[in-house]
Amino acid sequence: MKITVLQPPYFMGEAPDEEIAEFLMNELRKAEPDSLVVLPEYANAGGISDIESEKRAMPRADRMLKEAAQIAKEKGAYVAINVLQERNGNIQNSTYLFDKKGNTAFVYDKIHLPPSEIALGVKYGDGACVCDIDGIRFGFLTCYDVYFNEQIEYLASQKCDIILFPGYQRGESADIIRAQTKLIAFRCNSVVAKSSYSIDSDEKGGCSMVVGSDGKILQDMGKTIGSISADVDPHKKHMRTAGFGGSMIRNDDFINAGLRPDVFKK
Repeated sequence: MKITVLQPPYFMGEAPDEEIAEFLMNELRKAEPDSLVVLPEYANAGGISDIESEKRAMPRADRMLKEAAQIAKEKGAYVAINVLQERNGNIQNSTYLFDKKGNTAFVYDKIHLPPSEIALGVKYGDGACVCDIDGIRFGFLTCYDVYFNEQIEYLASQKCDIILFPGYQRGESADIIRAQTKLIAFRCNSVVAKSSYSIDSDEKGGCSMVVGSDGKILQDMGKTIGSISADVDPHKKHMRTAGFGGSMIRNDDFINAGLRPDVFKK
């Protein structure tokens, strides 16, 4: 499978959300058949941070979702797109995964919300963050979720093949972003596809990447703008010895065998 992650610039112009949305859809139209394309968090509302601007950008989600579904169908590709939207009377941070026929295969609502989203009135997700499509098990994280081992451990227990990770992380350093993504892939024994924004003012943000199940970075955009792709086998798992001189075992099973959650509940 070819996995493509998109990385727009963090526009600081007069209407950055409009520019970013247009950029992302133009990049998405270049999708290759039979691939997986991942867009960053807030595809419809990027580059803005005040509550009123974010609310004005929310209606754009419907148009972008409709077009993303159509592209998935035309290309025979999987498309993962994150939007800030109003749905069923609630504000949600939602990642849609469209299948190769353009159908909505799964919607992940962000579980962990930072103060800015709480102030905006975003509703917490209910915890559903795994789905199976065409024999591939997908797991989901969105931006702030990455800091919470409770969700990472759950994804590890679900033995996901690919973890979709739309992000923003404007205030996080590049070295931490790389470390987080590598460790998630290694712990979960999953391919991780992260899409974020290029921040060129300092050593923060950016680093859209594809990481293999062994924690090796296959592609890393750093501060560049556009897209990168990597060919992966989603079912390939990292194998290791069960301790020095031991037999070969899946890396996640080696870690699972030593878990002691009961110790820390006292």
